[in-house]
Amino acid sequence: APMARTLARPAAWLSILLFFLYTGLEITAGQWAYSVLTEARGQPPATAGVWVSLYWGSLMAGRILSGVIVAHINVRTLLRLCMLGAVLGVLLFWLGRTSWLALGGLILLGAALAPMFPSLISLTPARMGPDHAANTVGFQIAAAMIGGATLVSAFGLIAEAAGLETLGPFMLVAALLLAGVYEILEHRTPAHPA
Repeated sequence: APMARTLARPAAWLSILLFFLYTGLEITAGQWAYSVLTEARGQPPATAGVWVSLYWGSLMAGRILSGVIVAHINVRTLLRLCMLGAVLGVLLFWLGRTSWLALGGLILLGAALAPMFPSLISLTPARMGPDHAANTVGFQIAAAMIGGATLVSAFGLIAEAAGLETLGPFMLVAALLLAGVYEILEHRTPAHPA
């Protein structure tokens, strides 16, 4: 289908927004957690470095394990559990009163985000139909890159004005929007459009 026809479908725009938010959240957490831990929470640089490495490690491990998990549960169920896990991970990182709770939140966030990208891509052909799937996947990938750059930069401006500890609320809003857009997309578009 021509790109203009794909973009005329609301599901395409919701998919674009979903990937914008997903990658923005993933990269913002990975890029700014170290600064929050060292500058706002007084963690030694080596400790903060390990924590951020564990975040990226949990993302990698979660992506590998999601291939095994999705063989046993529905991909939509997995995505809903991951959305919930991401919100919980952000809350623990933000509000965790001990270092271990905050670390657990960061690791949970990485593990919860891990299956989202490939799972959301895998649902695109069923959601958009064969004529629009290729265009939509291209738009999703572009939106992911733009979201990663935009949200990371936007948080930098917010942190400069309001402090690094605003990372928690910023990521919470992103995680809640991500879950909300996913639910809207699920309810507004048929599983297998004609």
